[in-house]
Amino acid sequence: MLAFFWGVLMVLGALWIFAMATGWGLPYALLIRGIDWLRWNPWDSLIVAVLLLLGGLLLLVRPRENGNRTFRTPASGGDVRISQEALEEIIARSATALSGVMQVQSSLREREAGLQITISCQYEQGVQIPQISKELKEKVKQDVELYTGITVTEVKVLVRRLEKVHTARVR
Repeated sequence: MLAFFWGVLMVLGALWIFAMATGWGLPYALLIRGIDWLRWNPWDSLIVAVLLLLGGLLLLVRPRENGNRTFRTPASGGDVRISQEALEEIIARSATALSGVMQVQSSLREREAGLQITISCQYEQGVQIPQISKELKEKVKQDVELYTGITVTEVKVLVRRLEKVHTARVR
């Protein structure tokens, strides 16, 4: 949300400069009036400066979403970390190994007690959704814990689509 706000401000700033560069006098006059206002209203200027400073610090300090997230696995004699991509691959292979599961996308969230996995999937048409979803949750939890040693606290399943299986006809 904050990035969107700054993006809008940058676009407006660029349009403002473009308007001044093309000779339009209004943006320039408004800029001069704004600078004069800041000069003759020191307390209000101070409030504006503090708000801008806090906004800038918030952008610098806030945690960033890192595309190269890793997850720590229990290991003796050193630190072992598993990338998010590797975990997603384990989840996808585990899920698509089940009959009736066609496509899988997963998202991971670390919790204090372990890993929360959300699976968005596509099933074949005609499968029993509650049964296959239960099997999917159990298999993914079992495989992730077996291959990585990471405790899985919860597996959520979102069924996005049901797809009719296309079979090849033999003539």
